[in-house]
Amino acid sequence: MRTRNAAILALVLFTAATAAGARLGAADGSQEVGEKRLLDNERVAVYEFTFPPGFKGEAHAAVADEFAYVLDGEFGVLTKGQGKRIVKKGEIEYASKGTVHQSLNEARRPARVLVVLLKER
Repeated sequence: MRTRNAAILALVLFTAATAAGARLGAADGSQEVGEKRLLDNERVAVYEFTFPPGFKGEAHAAVADEFAYVLDGEFGVLTKGQGKRIVKKGEIEYASKGTVHQSLNEARRPARVLVVLLKER
């Protein structure tokens, strides 16, 4: 149960979402991050996120190994000590547990990203 809660916390921090479902990141505040849970079991959590243009997530330390595969569009990942990387459609970004990073969508169109969190045994 503790590992599952840690994975959920990682997703909350990853999207900078609040429990109330606040509007996020868009420069005009008009769009929300779309979230679709695809799988969540004792080993892995898989989500599809849609980050609106102008999205800027909060920096956070990954509480689990995170993989982010871009399904459509592109988004930026700012990783502490490594700088910013633009991840495009068909590319994947990896953040190991404890890596401090944040996500950005500086493009003019939404970015759809498949996020996979590996839970500890």
